[in-house]
Amino acid sequence: MEKDYETEVAEAVNAANDALYHLYNADEMLSKARNWGIADIMGGGMIITAVKRKKMREASDEMRSAHQSLKILNRELLDLNGFYQLDTEIDDFLGVADYVFDNFMTDMLSQSRINNARGKVQDLIAQVEGILDALSEI
Repeated sequence: MEKDYETEVAEAVNAANDALYHLYNADEMLSKARNWGIADIMGGGMIITAVKRKKMREASDEMRSAHQSLKILNRELLDLNGFYQLDTEIDDFLGVADYVFDNFMTDMLSQSRINNARGKVQDLIAQVEGILDALSEI
């Protein structure tokens, strides 16, 4: 038995809201990682690197959760005959190199990756907010 259209819209809205929750959290963690990254560039040392990496891991966890919600959202949008493919791939972070080679170059590279990931998260937020706007007009 097929679900009615209103139920499909409600499920898409729920998936979009869940994705936004995780994307907003990821953006916040990336912002914090960026701030700690600036301190790391200025010679923060191992403790600053550890705090920055913790925020990066937390952001990565939120991005994984958002990715799952976005997959559900894509599926729900297909049910509504409105195909919308979201690009949810976000680069992995530097990892061990940031600890082992704790120097200006790895700190700058890490900071660049944080900024890049944050830009992608913010793009996804804008896309999902646009989808929610479109769904509210149905």
